[in-house]
Amino acid sequence: VEKSAFQRIFVQDVRKCDDMLRIVRYLQGMLERDKLTSHLDPPPPAMTLNNLHDKLLELEKEMKEQDSSHSLLKAQCIELEEHKQVLHNASKWFGQAYRAGVSFTAPTDDAEGRVEMSALLDDTEGGTQGRRSVSMLGHVAGCIPTANVHDFAVTLFRATRGNMHLKHQELDADVPDVEGEEELKTVFVVFYSGERSRAKVEKICESFGATKYRLPESTAQQDHMEGEVSERLRDLDIVLQRTNEYRRSKLRSIASAVQDWASQVQREKGVFHTLNLFNYDVTHKCLIAEGWVADSAMPEVREALRRGGAPSCGAR
Repeated sequence: VEKSAFQRIFVQDVRKCDDMLRIVRYLQGMLERDKLTSHLDPPPPAMTLNNLHDKLLELEKEMKEQDSSHSLLKAQCIELEEHKQVLHNASKWFGQAYRAGVSFTAPTDDAEGRVEMSALLDDTEGGTQGRRSVSMLGHVAGCIPTANVHDFAVTLFRATRGNMHLKHQELDADVPDVEGEEELKTVFVVFYSGERSRAKVEKICESFGATKYRLPESTAQQDHMEGEVSERLRDLDIVLQRTNEYRRSKLRSIASAVQDWASQVQREKGVFHTLNLFNYDVTHKCLIAEGWVADSAMPEVREALRRGGAPSCGAR
């Protein structure tokens, strides 16, 4: 009875080889990403297919954990760097607001908040200073891709009907993302008046891919927080560097063996694929192959079978 490919005896072995080749390709991709090349080291000691499978599974698990840890640390470093830039640029913006006589907290009345908003705008445009009203302004600070700044500003103005003031500054250097691709970023602070405006501003920030960061009102608090963020950033840089060094050293230790493993698995897969073309005789407990061969090649076929079956005494 003709059997499908899924009913063959060695189909599980072929699948195991496919899984091993997948892991080998994953390891080769990591070597290429880190620009590590194999050295002319002696070939690794031969391993059985099962032992090699276990080793590859262990390596894959460890490398994925290292890769995940590296990505997480990198994301934290990016967030801290952006937060640091927000704190650094916010001091001058808050200085302008304080010179205009503006206090900061979450306001409760839009009408009163417009008085201070106009004071802030007057100061920015070179108008009178020192005015102070009874209401107070709120603010949202963060970082946004530079490509989104124009649409971000227009949407904020329309949503709040002009009852907001946006300050932004493009960063001097591109900020790399977790994948290493650099992107222009801009830090911003949105001054607004009223709880309804706050809700609108926060929703617009989310829709434009902005990352919000905590920003204290007073200059002393901002300086203190910037110091804390800088210290955390230095610690994370050290941890990230050591994590990266460990991952690279682990990859170097297997760089010369990956190609040999790939060749071994491909050979084994070829053997199992060929064995799946045989039929298993349950009575005699042997594999039987049927095929066509030229009469003139029969002596060579018999000699090849004799040589191949001699070690196991299985040829007849």
